[in-house]
Amino acid sequence: MRNMNFYIATAIVSLILLIATAFLMTAPDEPIRQAGMYLPLFFGAIGTWAATKAGLLELDYEEHRVKRSAHHAV
Repeated sequence: MRNMNFYIATAIVSLILLIATAFLMTAPDEPIRQAGMYLPLFFGAIGTWAATKAGLLELDYEEHRVKRSAHHAV
């Protein structure tokens, strides 16, 4: 269960960083604007990966719990 919480926290932090770096697109300097185009993609990819991993861990946890309770019911 601890790993799932880590992935959820990673997804939340990367979402916050994604929103923060999206404001770099309005910067007056050209190099900062270019970074503002790629950094949100990077943080979005990390957030998507972490949320997917947390969802898969949750499905695996639920599946094991159902098997265990079905085994005890018999």
